[in-house]
Amino acid sequence: MAEKAVEAGGLRLDGRMKSPSIAVTHLIRKSNGISPFKTFFDSYRQHHEPLKHDLVLIFKDFGPGDDIDYLSLLEDFQYVRYDYPGDGGLDLDPYREAGQTLDYDYFCFLNSFSVIECDNWLSHFYNGLAKSNKAGIIGASGSWESSSETDPPFPNPHLRTNGFLIAKDVLRQIEFIPINTKDDARMMESGDQSITRQIMEMGKSPYVVDRDGVCWNIEEWPKSSTFRNGNQSGLIISDNRTRAFDSGDSWTQEYLYDLAWTGKPSNANPFKRHQLKHRIRRFFQKPRQR
Repeated sequence: MAEKAVEAGGLRLDGRMKSPSIAVTHLIRKSNGISPFKTFFDSYRQHHEPLKHDLVLIFKDFGPGDDIDYLSLLEDFQYVRYDYPGDGGLDLDPYREAGQTLDYDYFCFLNSFSVIECDNWLSHFYNGLAKSNKAGIIGASGSWESSSETDPPFPNPHLRTNGFLIAKDVLRQIEFIPINTKDDARMMESGDQSITRQIMEMGKSPYVVDRDGVCWNIEEWPKSSTFRNGNQSGLIISDNRTRAFDSGDSWTQEYLYDLAWTGKPSNANPFKRHQLKHRIRRFFQKPRQR
């Protein structure tokens, strides 16, 4: 059973294991409701992982009593609790703060909508990072997309921040901008001073790892079947964007594939088509003036 939470240096630590080296850090955002956490927690318990680690849960924007339902799910389960006040900073600022505050050798960061898809998932991350002198960060998925005029031009390789493993010493060398908007978070993920690019400037390489434990370098990311290609059959951590690709029709999937890997998507944006369809339907559903 988890030990009673205690105050320690501004942190509430629930049942912390002795001298852990790896923190699997999952963000729980109050405004998302409990459903995404249930889905994540079920996947965490379902998939076998032999590598020793702590599960660190970041409770974001929780006030007194807001966590009752979450704690009932966690009863008799050992974890570390970290409280992040307010709802600012999106996912990256809580990651940064936890990585600066908690004393682990490695941090595996998983966002609110991340779902574990296979056994030995953390071992795959760790083996790829710890056994290579070149590796500076290992992600579950990456992209070459340039999603904004302020991004570097295509190809713009960057690891996605829904699931990645990084060493403490590397994380603490990264310069983070203040994360106030989604555009700020995008800049840290895919901008000219992204996490990936900063790590490459350190002389280290970013890799994508698949569910067989194979690590893929930048040039081979499209072949990894982890993001918008090959039915994403190699994906070890899914999220809302990978699930949107899975549920899309062939037109949508082709468009998203091109965004990620060719830089030449069709002008017939299926998302604009979808929005237009709803605008037309709302127009004809408007009550007529008498």
